[in-house]
Amino acid sequence: MKLQGRISLGVGWITLFLMGTDLFVVSPLLPFISEAYEVSASTTGWMVTVFAVTYAFSAPFFGWFSDKKGRRTLITFGLLLFAISNMLTAFSPSFLWLIISRILAGLSVASITPLIYAIIGDIAPPNRRGTWLSIVVSGHLTALWAGAPFGTLLEHFLG
Repeated sequence: MKLQGRISLGVGWITLFLMGTDLFVVSPLLPFISEAYEVSASTTGWMVTVFAVTYAFSAPFFGWFSDKKGRRTLITFGLLLFAISNMLTAFSPSFLWLIISRILAGLSVASITPLIYAIIGDIAPPNRRGTWLSIVVSGHLTALWAGAPFGTLLEHFLG
């Protein structure tokens, strides 16, 4: 595999890992968020729900939209929105703003994830597409098991 291919796979893997971690890192923090914003645990759970539902329902739209308007523009938008939404999550003055930040985070992840798959599918050698896609998807899947423990560590060390 050429260096450019390794770099593309590495960037794709890291990007999908970060996108997946953004959802799962929140779960172990819910009791602390509930306490900090003085809302019930069930209400705090909506942080995960609004992220996941926004992600699921808007990803097909962003995939279609990127086919019409171009991947570069949309992935740039998604990465910028990802940074903004996570800053808003970190500094939300109220629980309402926290929910809004998670909706924006879901939109950002939905706009990036299908594009990573499409880009990797485009640049992979035809006889290696399945392998390349499985490598970048493993970044997202790694976030499934690493995100929650990472959130727990963050809470333990940073409060």
